[in-house]
Amino acid sequence: MATITSGAARHAERDAGRVETALTALRGSLDAFVSDLMRRAAAEAEYARARRFPSAPSPSMDPQ
Repeated sequence: MATITSGAARHAERDAGRVETALTALRGSLDAFVSDLMRRAAAEAEYARARRFPSAPSPSMDPQ
């Protein structure tokens, strides 16, 4: 009986380690995906800002 319990505990520990490893990999993938989206958005914003006419008012300067 003790052998079964000890074996079950080892399996549970191993499975917990696998879940943790999978979650770590998922988080790394998500971080890379979001980082790429942020870089692209920043590049697009910079490109749009560079194309504005110098005399055009900034959107943040428009009176409300």
